[in-house]
Amino acid sequence: MAELPLPDLDPTSDRAIFRQIADHLRTAIEHGVLAEGDKVPSEARLMQHYGVARMTIRNALQVIQGEGLTVAEHGRGLL
Repeated sequence: MAELPLPDLDPTSDRAIFRQIADHLRTAIEHGVLAEGDKVPSEARLMQHYGVARMTIRNALQVIQGEGLTVAEHGRGLL
């Protein structure tokens, strides 16, 4: 998988960190950077990029999954 270009977090934003991450992933999906069927970067990859705890990443992924933008497939991760 090619490296997904993800922006950095905005430390001056009033928006919660997990919501900023969800926004970044949502934008990538809406602009076709992540196409249908593509895998979302792993929790470990997202944790490393953003420098946050696993729970923060899980909250962000839960947001976009709740919006119907991704689906979890057993053994394949989030698509």
